[in-house]
Amino acid sequence: MRYIGSKKLLLGDIEQVISENIKLAKSFCDIFSGTVCVGNYFKQKYKILTNDILYFSYCIQRGIIENNFVPGFKNLSINPIEYFNNISVKELKQLPPEKSFCVYNYSPRGNRMYLSEENAQRIDFIRNKIEDWKKSCLINENEYFYLIAVLIEAIPFVSNIAGTYGAYNKFWDKRSLKDLKLNALEVINNGNENKAYNEDANELISKIEGDILYIDPPYNKRQYSSNYHLLETIARYDAPVLKGITGLRECEQKSDYCRKKLVLKKIKELIEKAKFKHIILSYNTEGLMRVDEIEKVLKSIGTGYKQYEIPYRRFKSRDTNSEHGLKELIFYVKK
Repeated sequence: MRYIGSKKLLLGDIEQVISENIKLAKSFCDIFSGTVCVGNYFKQKYKILTNDILYFSYCIQRGIIENNFVPGFKNLSINPIEYFNNISVKELKQLPPEKSFCVYNYSPRGNRMYLSEENAQRIDFIRNKIEDWKKSCLINENEYFYLIAVLIEAIPFVSNIAGTYGAYNKFWDKRSLKDLKLNALEVINNGNENKAYNEDANELISKIEGDILYIDPPYNKRQYSSNYHLLETIARYDAPVLKGITGLRECEQKSDYCRKKLVLKKIKELIEKAKFKHIILSYNTEGLMRVDEIEKVLKSIGTGYKQYEIPYRRFKSRDTNSEHGLKELIFYVKK
């Protein structure tokens, strides 16, 4: 999934930091999980705790972190993924308007171009069917969240967007004209009772404990709740009132980690409350917090402070049009 701040390319670097500084750890908490790529990567080695305030992230967590096996769907007489991938256009068109939220809000039928009309119909059909199966007790909680996770992971591959859902393209991208296709998600069995949460990180931190706490907060003022509002709504499928040309959810969750005046206070509070032996923090050189501010906070709560700089990508600055090297930062401290 395309996701702002994804650490998929940095997994090896995070693992190296752990290898150099941490021995005999049994548990790992990814408290700002996003697409769950970090928590899922380390599930092979540790008991995993994951968390994110966004519900669509929680659905992915429930699907691949809490599950230790791909669900068997014993009460269904069909393979649900194969079934959804083979829905006929005739079946799609039989879905009534009151059950077609995506069609009338995210496709040209609703004067927006996030999704083609047929893909919007497919998503509506799938979400309605998943809810029907759950209400009829044909699928259990683990199966329910696994299917939603499968759907959420598939949607960005047919979305008519440049990168996030802050806006849709004015012309159809080739990707968005392809048919939505669901793919089974791999589930790692680590033999542990892993746990997923959907809470404010600063409220959750007092309720959990373990060995490694990995912190990957937002870096800038852009709110993830608005950048990924479509995925949030499809995961919840709660038919919210949408506003504006871009169709944002009316009740948007705002993170203080995206506010320059509050972010340092929030990160300090989180780390001070943490009942974890080892703290690893990801950030970058253009984040809202300065490096010296982060260093001061970490050194105040522990020992063995280390800072790693990783050249990540090249980009053009919008302000000066000059080329800069953006560096990802990984901080470590033993609490």
